[in-house]
Amino acid sequence: MEDPILISKRAESAGQVTVDSTRTSLNGFGVFAIIVFAVVSLIVIHPIRIPIPAPIASFLRQNGRKIWLALAGPPDADEQEKDAVERELGQDERNDRRPMHLTIDHVSAPVIGVIVLLATTTIGGEQVRQGIVGEDGIEPYDVLALFISLAYIAISLDATGLLRFLAFLICLKAGRKGKEAKGKTLYLLLYFFFWGAGVLVGNDPVILSGTAFLVYFTRVAGISPPDAWIWAEFVAANISSAVLVSSNPTNLVIATGFDVNFITYTAYMVLPAFGSAVGGLCAMMIYFRNREDGGKSKDEDEAGGEKSTIRKIAESVPVIGSRIRNQAEGAQIRQRSSAPLETIGNGAAATPDRPYANNTANGTTPASETNSIAPIAPKKKRKQPLIYIPETIIRPDVDPRAALVDKTGAIFGSIVMAATLATLVGTSVIGGVKVFEVAVPGAVLCFVRDGVADWLRWRKSRLEKSKPEEAGEGSVDSGVAPQAGNEDNANGTVDVKSKQAAKEVEEIELKTLPAAADGSASRAEPSSSSSTATATAPAPARSRNLLRRLIHFHHRLTVIFPTVTIVLSRLPFPLLPFAFSMFILVQALAHVGFINILSSGLGRVCSSGYVPTAFFISFLGIVLCNIGGTNIGATILLTKSVRSPYFAARIAHLSTNDQQLIEKVAQYSIAFGSNVGALGGTFAASLAGLLWLGGLKQGGIRVRAGQFLRWCAVVVGPSTVIGIAIIVAEVRYFHVSA
Repeated sequence: MEDPILISKRAESAGQVTVDSTRTSLNGFGVFAIIVFAVVSLIVIHPIRIPIPAPIASFLRQNGRKIWLALAGPPDADEQEKDAVERELGQDERNDRRPMHLTIDHVSAPVIGVIVLLATTTIGGEQVRQGIVGEDGIEPYDVLALFISLAYIAISLDATGLLRFLAFLICLKAGRKGKEAKGKTLYLLLYFFFWGAGVLVGNDPVILSGTAFLVYFTRVAGISPPDAWIWAEFVAANISSAVLVSSNPTNLVIATGFDVNFITYTAYMVLPAFGSAVGGLCAMMIYFRNREDGGKSKDEDEAGGEKSTIRKIAESVPVIGSRIRNQAEGAQIRQRSSAPLETIGNGAAATPDRPYANNTANGTTPASETNSIAPIAPKKKRKQPLIYIPETIIRPDVDPRAALVDKTGAIFGSIVMAATLATLVGTSVIGGVKVFEVAVPGAVLCFVRDGVADWLRWRKSRLEKSKPEEAGEGSVDSGVAPQAGNEDNANGTVDVKSKQAAKEVEEIELKTLPAAADGSASRAEPSSSSSTATATAPAPARSRNLLRRLIHFHHRLTVIFPTVTIVLSRLPFPLLPFAFSMFILVQALAHVGFINILSSGLGRVCSSGYVPTAFFISFLGIVLCNIGGTNIGATILLTKSVRSPYFAARIAHLSTNDQQLIEKVAQYSIAFGSNVGALGGTFAASLAGLLWLGGLKQGGIRVRAGQFLRWCAVVVGPSTVIGIAIIVAEVRYFHVSA
């Protein structure tokens, strides 16, 4: 092993990463930092809820109310209902009996970990600064500014109703010549559309807009469960983001860290990403195949084996068979005292899903003595078919334009989004421009436009309500089409149905304001009742307490600027402390010398050849994405490890050609693993995974952690093997140089 001082000097002269290259073993601080990092990673994967004893919970609630009243003063009786006043004064006993829990999740756990490391002097202010500002071309604040800016533009577009409009339009226009579209054809088209969009604009914009679109689309098309469709979008978006440097922040880390030309990077990654996407698609088509038996488990099949034989015999009898078939369709008939029926009835055990089943399985009470309206049923109720990808897509009887709440806003937002993404792609090739310098202005434009549009609508509503006599003469709401009269009754009925169907879809709005605001869930104008109250009711005396005045001011802002309020409330702000804290924890690992130990171990494994290097680093990257602070943290760890002089020292005994092959295949394997790592099994493997989960929750779709793990297990194997095999072949037999 070379002298660490010489290695350190050589690293500084070569512009290597700024880690402590003199540490090759862990001291007490290093072990403690790794333990904290591991505990935080486990909590991020599986949040914990600590129950608080009832006496302590009651004490906290009572004192919390006292502190609130001490700070805010008594509520304004003029603007509070009596029950609201009593509830605020602490007279609602039901709230005191509710259980209280302390939840530590992906937002709070990393922050607590950083505080613990700071309190024990394991890290200092320099590591915190590097975790926020960054180093060696890795700038977390730049990445997260891009993240929040694109999120605002995408959510603002969703608030205009554009995604609901597209969902209706695709359902109506997907078929040829007015016929219904084929489900599998549309599924494949959407999959490759999301893949192409992910290549051009990156995974985060696709997840932000595509998830909301699929929530609307699957509901409008009557697709239940929507598992295959939402998972296809997630897979396509994350695999495709490996193609361009601008598609994912991890690609920027790798291209900057290894000094790879952007065109060269894309040339090596486009085929692996496409092959991996095809492999993942094949795996999904097999897993999400339609099941006529409703996906019964093996235990149910074994328990129902004898029952199936009895059912077949019973159905062969004309009278009894017709009754059983009618029962399967939902008809209810009374049992009769006949031997075959008694046999079937006594043979059925009561289960939770069959509350009317005869409990006299032992035969103590014959069926003739039971005068029941229970349907004749087999032992086990047959499940409905499980349809993931329907044969045809239902054509909704609606006008898609009814879902478009703000046409001008949709056009403006689409132009801003397209211009922002095109500029990002262009500047990523040219270089010299930070991504936040492009994305933040686009978000500011949308923010200003939303605010101005909200204020103009509010002002117009105030002017209209100030003239109640004129406004009351047959004025109609702008969101509902008027009915002309009896001669247009047919057309009016169809139009009203379209409006009502569109209104039902709007109920999937990803998040609504509290009822205390104006009650609007999109860019619709304020309701007439709230506007009338605002215009006609005299202003009551307000409390002089500063906190109360701030609360009233916030309430007034939500009334005047509903769109801005909704969009801001849906932004993923909780991910900011999570991301920054995980970056700081990664810097802590580098500070205590863990990077040197990891790089030495990687060098020992990679010295076996470039083929083991490709598969080992890729699968290690996928694992680290799930436990190493998302795919960005895993990319930083692996990039610093491969660039470390200790890695080069481990492969120094190989020929120059072999060393170059190993280093080249290592950097592209890191790139591939960091993108496919989002499919590693946990939501926290990538910021896109957390965004995807949040978007589905807001849309009323729940994906459990175990369910997500199963879906990942189906896709990640074939996708990784195919992609890495292509990378190995490219590095070995092709040479690309820009």
